[in-house]
Amino acid sequence: MDCIKTIDLWTEQHNNHYECFNGAFVDGFENNKTPFDTYKIIKNCNCIITVNNPDVNINNKHNAIIFYKDDTPVRLVVINKDTDIAKCIKVSLEQHFENSILKDYYVKNNINSSIVDMKEEPIYKVTDNTKAETDVGSCDRWKLLYNMLKGSYTESNTAYGNFESDRYEFIPNLFIKYELIIDTEKFEIEHKCAFINTIKTRLIPIQENSPLTK
Repeated sequence: MDCIKTIDLWTEQHNNHYECFNGAFVDGFENNKTPFDTYKIIKNCNCIITVNNPDVNINNKHNAIIFYKDDTPVRLVVINKDTDIAKCIKVSLEQHFENSILKDYYVKNNINSSIVDMKEEPIYKVTDNTKAETDVGSCDRWKLLYNMLKGSYTESNTAYGNFESDRYEFIPNLFIKYELIIDTEKFEIEHKCAFINTIKTRLIPIQENSPLTK
């Protein structure tokens, strides 16, 4: 089983977070590029998210989508238990893209999907349910970081993002780990520092094993 240490990682902040889905499904398609050639929906899994700072509120996730290029995982979206995944994907594929809708590009490039049900019992953790979950944008590459610090969710030029604050400060000691085991891969994505906006609603943790730390 392959162990993935760094990847384009997306975290759904709240149920049916359409901007998260829209960005994940469109990012990278500009200039006739195809960032992935298939994707797999993982239902009833457990993505365990460990954080060493109680002020950072991130719940475990219980569904996921993995995007592949030539059978290699290139993008991972971790999703809340009660999100309507089918509806969110439908909305994503109906978004306008260039002179058509995104679905047409998926059909043109034969980007197909599959579903795996892990049938795992959900593992929850104690978090502060009185406040909103932190909007987390894990980062693994320089160009994406530049765009994220301007509020964008995507490396491509899109309107999806968190634009509540355009000022960020660096947190040198923040540990966040994502752990997910599915039928074919194991993901262990660690972060040891991050940027946070001044109003504490948006967090950009830096992946420890990515080019950003080399």
